[in-house]
Amino acid sequence: MSRLQPSEHITAIKAARQRYNEAIVQRNADEICTFLTQDYHVVTARGLQCHGIEEQRKRWHDAFAQDPLVVYRRNTKYIRLNVQSGAAQEQGYWAGKYTAGQQTAIVGGVYAAKWLKQENGSWLVQAEVFTMLKFRVI
Repeated sequence: MSRLQPSEHITAIKAARQRYNEAIVQRNADEICTFLTQDYHVVTARGLQCHGIEEQRKRWHDAFAQDPLVVYRRNTKYIRLNVQSGAAQEQGYWAGKYTAGQQTAIVGGVYAAKWLKQENGSWLVQAEVFTMLKFRVI
């Protein structure tokens, strides 16, 4: 499937994750969606399930419009890769903050992401699952 070494694929996925994080910080829903497959599926930390890139674009647009504080960051712990099938699993930790009533919620936990290699050589996220392990209101 590719002439790149496995470590080069992992480096590409980590770089894509970094750009994905930057798009969240920049509050750019359209840019966020460039890292997702058309059939993207997410299970949020609060248990909401959403399917499809357009639903995800709307969710990010709405979140940014409604909450000036909302931000999240994912930090990769490790990536497992199968170059032949063009699939990778990323696991790591996430943290974020958002407005909860008149207060700020600080949240965090663990996540898993499934990445798929595209014909053009890029890696996109097909699915993510987030589990909240920390919730604090300040």
